[in-house]
Amino acid sequence: MKSPYLFLFLLSFFFAKAQTNFKIPDSLSKKSYDELSDDIDKYENDSVKLWVYYYTYIEKAKKENNNKELIKGYRNILFYLPLTTRLQYTDSILNIALSLRDEKLIGRTYIHKAVAYFRYKNYRKSLDNYLIADKYINNKNDIYTKYKIKYGIANIKFYLGYYQEALDLFTLCKDFYKNQEGYNNKQGYLHSLCSIGLCNYRLGNLEKCSKINELGITETKSGDFSLIKSYFLQSEGINQFAKENYTKSINYLQKSLPNIKTNEDFVNIALTNMYIGKDYLKLNHDKKGIKYLLKVDSILQKHHYANLDLRETYELFINYYKKKNDLENQLKYTNRLLEADRILEKNYKDLIHTIHKEYDTAELVASKNNLEKTLKRNKVISYSIYGVGSIIILVITYMLVANYKKQKTYRLKYNELIAKTKEYESLPELPTTVPKVTPEGLDINKEIISKILKGLREFEKKKNYLNSGITQSALAEELETNTTYLSKVINHYKEKNFNSYLNELRVNHAVSLLKNSPTHRR
Repeated sequence: MKSPYLFLFLLSFFFAKAQTNFKIPDSLSKKSYDELSDDIDKYENDSVKLWVYYYTYIEKAKKENNNKELIKGYRNILFYLPLTTRLQYTDSILNIALSLRDEKLIGRTYIHKAVAYFRYKNYRKSLDNYLIADKYINNKNDIYTKYKIKYGIANIKFYLGYYQEALDLFTLCKDFYKNQEGYNNKQGYLHSLCSIGLCNYRLGNLEKCSKINELGITETKSGDFSLIKSYFLQSEGINQFAKENYTKSINYLQKSLPNIKTNEDFVNIALTNMYIGKDYLKLNHDKKGIKYLLKVDSILQKHHYANLDLRETYELFINYYKKKNDLENQLKYTNRLLEADRILEKNYKDLIHTIHKEYDTAELVASKNNLEKTLKRNKVISYSIYGVGSIIILVITYMLVANYKKQKTYRLKYNELIAKTKEYESLPELPTTVPKVTPEGLDINKEIISKILKGLREFEKKKNYLNSGITQSALAEELETNTTYLSKVINHYKEKNFNSYLNELRVNHAVSLLKNSPTHRR
């Protein structure tokens, strides 16, 4: 359209304010529904006129008590409306469907509500409406819609992190659409296939993901499927990054980007740029990497958006500027990361407890405060250089006076630490074998769990937790697994998150030194 923002504004204003006193123009009063539909198609690029034809269609159906056409008119405009107005019109359709006792129509209307909630990131309400729709739609009266519901539920499970459950549903959808004829069924098949690849990537089945992407790229060679082909290319680019084939990853991602941009899919534009940036950072082309990450930041700031994948952008920035000792940019992107977490907590209320992050919120806030203090202190020092000597003398004097009192406090704390370490030594060791049945909800292969547990035992035995700069990502790479699996195993078997686990090992080591080494006690 010539002016999509103007169009959205007119729609929102018009349907909120003008529906009670709208009058069908004389020039349109005698037109049939088919003629109005043709006019809507004709003026799809004229946002100023288009809303008149939309509402003429609706008002005509109201006056004629033609529920079938009224529902069609409402459906024509649903996609363009903001969530609140969209739900109002969906409820209008639902009331008609309920009055007609048309179970198929009732079910499809609940699907409209589910799609609306999903679009606006309210995954819990979206799932609730899909489940209601499923009660009204059965295999006998509308099998196509039945699988549309399955696909919608699979999408929600994927976004909530239930990848195996999502994979099972996407597989059912793929098998159904594959055996049907027509363009829409082929689209359903390809989208299901692409989602299956993404699920396998999340589950660590990288080779399966590659095979699925190769099949998808082959299947899109015939017909008008260039857009979905781009998503297969993007999926394989991300998959190649996980395989550490960074140059291949860049090639796939660069090929996917033009069509995704044309589709104005800002989330996947950002995701593609983030992985290209990560590829270049891995290849030690830091300037190129940061250039692509800046594109991601620009998109996220423009749309005031965040998701679990794109959040990593700010962690990459923070780590990069730490190496550069650039305090101002560290503070800038720490603030951006905190803002991203606030958005996540709002949009992902049902899964926020499952988020595994290298930087948790408490650490971020502390880091932010320290950076602010450091920057402020540097400025104060530059203007107060002549007063530094006096301040140092006062501080030293205070420390000398307070030292004697502190020695008594330290002795008491030392005795407490020795008592705690005895408790720690009595705790059972981390198991080296996995129970016959994988713990419910862990959803990880037994052999992988066993391998991670053995790796953690070796990590503790060699005291690698004393290494500076050890992170969850680095440990996962050392154990040849991913951060999600590592975090789940630590959470389950150690009953704490990674940071708490690492800090406990270090504290216990320090306590051991205090207990056994006279030098350290002094």
